Amino acid sequence: MKRAIRPAAFDPQQEMSAPQIEIRYCLDEDSPAVDIHSHNHYELYLFCEGDLEWYMVGTKRYTLQRGDLLLIPPMVTHHPIFREGARRYERYVLWCSRAYLAQLEEVDPDITGVFRLCREREEYLLRFPSPDLSQALESELHNMWAETRGSERCRSTALRLSCMRLLVRLNRSVSADTVVASDRGAESPLLDQVITYVHGHYGERLSLQDVARRFFVSPSTIEHLFSQKLGWSFYRYVTKRRVVEARNQIAAGVPIQDVSHNCGYPDYSNFYKAFTKETGLSPSQYRRLRQREGPESLVE
Repeated sequence: MKRAIRPAAFDPQQEMSAPQIEIRYCLDEDSPAVDIHSHNHYELYLFCEGDLEWYMVGTKRYTLQRGDLLLIPPMVTHHPIFREGARRYERYVLWCSRAYLAQLEEVDPDITGVFRLCREREEYLLRFPSPDLSQALESELHNMWAETRGSERCRSTALRLSCMRLLVRLNRSVSADTVVASDRGAESPLLDQVITYVHGHYGERLSLQDVARRFFVSPSTIEHLFSQKLGWSFYRYVTKRRVVEARNQIAAGVPIQDVSHNCGYPDYSNFYKAFTKETGLSPSQYRRLRQREGPESLVE
């Protein structure tokens, strides 16, 4: 596919700057790194190319092929895991706010059917039997990206129309067979098992030594895995996982002091420091921000 519009440099900011729709086309060609993160919006992620071992969505692990589409709900953690020496990483990311999808649902409840299907299956990967469909979706996303980089009139309207066209195409093309099961099995690699354990025990005391003993390996083995595959230390990953869950709970209206205890911080001052460092906002500032965003989408 010819690309006249260049990709943007990766922006680690993982929140929408637009109220309804935001499109990004990113190409990293030198040691890509993407933190574990979640959003308060829906993400449609189209994989183009990259040195990935797999992509984690929650505790689901997916091996991606070109043209694969991930549908990631709000507040579900996700991040790529790169092969050693990874260089190239190309993808499109379309973000839709909850409020925007709720508006579309009022007109046509079927417009979010593909999201509901993934929710019911508890899987997030769509793989299409025809490469033509994947190419058409990529072309649509690229046209949306080009629209945001241009100077034509009515750009926001054109972007919304393209988004609706893409959602209609998805809902007409997707079936239960299109939803691909994750790779997780009895022989999951060690990193996979440790990540799953952290996801299930973030509210407890999690020391590197205790986790290493649980999996019958040395602390240095786990630390090396996290550093090599994720680019973070074990403790940094735990902190990120806890803060992501804290954001979820604050957005759900849980009292902040309770959130601190629920997320493994019996000392509120430690929670405050970790949360503020990771998000750039204090817990109370983050709560006010979420309260201003209004009602959530019906697809929940």
